[in-house]
Amino acid sequence: MNKQLVISKFAETLHGATRIVETDVPIPGDSQLLIKNTCIGINALYDRELYRGRVPYINVQFPYVFGVEAVGEVVAMGNKVKDVQMGQAVSTVKVGTAYQEYQLIEAKDIITIPEATAAYLTLNPTGVSAYLALKNTAELKEGETIVVSAAAGGLGHIVVQLAKQKKCHVVAICGKQEKVKLLQDLDACDRIINYREEDVAEVLGEEYPNKIDVGFDSVGRHMFDAFLGNLAPLGRLVVSGLATELSAPQFEQITASRVYETIYWKGGSVRCFMNHLFREQQPEGRAYLFDQYQKGVLKVKVDPTAFEGIESIADASRYLLEGNSCGKVVVQL
Repeated sequence: MNKQLVISKFAETLHGATRIVETDVPIPGDSQLLIKNTCIGINALYDRELYRGRVPYINVQFPYVFGVEAVGEVVAMGNKVKDVQMGQAVSTVKVGTAYQEYQLIEAKDIITIPEATAAYLTLNPTGVSAYLALKNTAELKEGETIVVSAAAGGLGHIVVQLAKQKKCHVVAICGKQEKVKLLQDLDACDRIINYREEDVAEVLGEEYPNKIDVGFDSVGRHMFDAFLGNLAPLGRLVVSGLATELSAPQFEQITASRVYETIYWKGGSVRCFMNHLFREQQPEGRAYLFDQYQKGVLKVKVDPTAFEGIESIADASRYLLEGNSCGKVVVQL
């Protein structure tokens, strides 16, 4: 049997919207592969918008298997599939596929990987997002100053390492001592700000006034404001997520001067990153990251908290939403 976590109705909570079902293990069509998932990645904020019915480009038909990213092994294939071996380790990144024990996918959509491990799940797609965002959206240059929020998370801990590879001055922001320790272990951060002990806006205003070449923010609100107010001439503020907004009942309503009052005279800009807009460059990013990881140059941090089985997805999601993660949050199957 194939155990799945499905959205059965829209609701405000994961427990209210979802249920676990068991279905027959599917049989692959001519051009398909059957993958036995070994690890699945948790994207709690995106999931929450989805089960609340607030992702306009996804047509949710109940019951709807959700989840996006997984790694696993090929256990069956269609008779027209070529150049794929049984037992091949693969990575899959496809909306509406991951939160189940087995999945069908078109052979053309798989990404072969050396091992079906949590490390490779972290590198693809999260690490690829870090690579593409810094290259295309941030346009990060050697020697610049970059400030990264949620720096100890799955995305952030890759961002700070890639930035340090470009000899940048890296300022990392996190919220717990365990996360400070993770960042110190990376040996990639010149300044670490624990926002529970220091005021981010004050630190940036005193130590980095008008000196932030790149602000890399996945938090929003107060963090966005602190980054924006201290952009350097030609500085770029990259929005890679909206955690504080998505955790609130609605987007914050504010009355203030338009953003150009702050950045016009600096020639600064606010930019948003979305991974799928750079699909043609994803193979380049994977090749680079896999090579760096295999050489031991790039460290991959997976959260040490054990989550096992489809039943644990809800706990893993809650853990991530509560800000506990140190590295990538993964469920093992």
